[in-house]
Amino acid sequence: MGKRQAMVVILLHSLLSVGYVCGLVEPAVEPFLKSKKDEIFPSDDRSVDVFRSKVGKTAESYLSSILKMISYSESRGGVRLTPSVLPKIGIKIETSCAPGLQVTPMLVDGLLRLLKERGYRNEQVFIADHDLMTLRSAGFAMGSSTPRLYRGYPLYCSADKSFFNAEWYHDSPMPPTPQDRVRFFLRYPGDREKRVGEERKSYLPARLFLKDVHWINLAVAMDSLNLGIDGAAANFSLGAIDNAQRFLEKPTLAPAAVAEILAIPEIWQKRVFSIVDLSKFQFAGGGRFDAEFLGREPTLLLGENPFSVDYLALQSLNKLRLKRGFSERTPEDVLMFRYAKELGLGDVKTAKFFDLP
Repeated sequence: MGKRQAMVVILLHSLLSVGYVCGLVEPAVEPFLKSKKDEIFPSDDRSVDVFRSKVGKTAESYLSSILKMISYSESRGGVRLTPSVLPKIGIKIETSCAPGLQVTPMLVDGLLRLLKERGYRNEQVFIADHDLMTLRSAGFAMGSSTPRLYRGYPLYCSADKSFFNAEWYHDSPMPPTPQDRVRFFLRYPGDREKRVGEERKSYLPARLFLKDVHWINLAVAMDSLNLGIDGAAANFSLGAIDNAQRFLEKPTLAPAAVAEILAIPEIWQKRVFSIVDLSKFQFAGGGRFDAEFLGREPTLLLGENPFSVDYLALQSLNKLRLKRGFSERTPEDVLMFRYAKELGLGDVKTAKFFDLP
């Protein structure tokens, strides 16, 4: 096929009096969930459980905690982290609010050491995030030379031509932001048809899931008015596409886009696990970084399902929200969890949590 698109439809009868949201769909199809009697089968049978471990302030402590959680996950039937099973690993990190709030290099260093101990060579692992400027602010991208490396491992961002792929994109009917329209006009000043076509597309981070690459997701937890929580699920979806701003300010379409992007089979089936680092998180003031609302909990959360990891992380955010006089963001109000369930990506309410010593 010349063009690759996932075809996913979310039914919103519980939210809207009429209609449903169509995303990633061309041409339009009937909604797959037609009545309460219809059953949505999970896209796979992998676990929605989450493992929690204390962590210190050194890379050695991060390595110990990660190893503990991965080993316990593997002992319970989780995916085995070995080159013979997963030949190449792409690590998506979160640096959009750096240097105030970001994935710490200690977490990345601890994971890189574990991968090396598991037999991965430098050329079998790479690190990626969307923006080169924030990667520099976070301490991952040094200098201006290419190819970029972090501790000898390839480092990629949207400035690299191989980060996106013209055949892989989220196709949404919602209008672009004014900034995007200006960008398309400058790029295609004499081709209106091309501009209109590009306005619908959000290019996907194909480098992180195509061919023999499987992805590991390293995120922080941030309050979000429209998502409920900006964490693991958002990091690998809206946090990786080329024009996330068109969705982030939409209370219905933002969570729908997160679920739709992760529901693409080639993305969902290539996941290894997600980690949310709660050593620093933002519990209020969502939508932008605000140091006034930072919380700290020396804890790592790991799970194969990014939605269930966010479900547990939300509990930590809510504790501080209530303590500081903010209203609770209940899981029932987080549309992202509901959409994930409707698309067969797991029911976060069935997740079991394991505290590891």
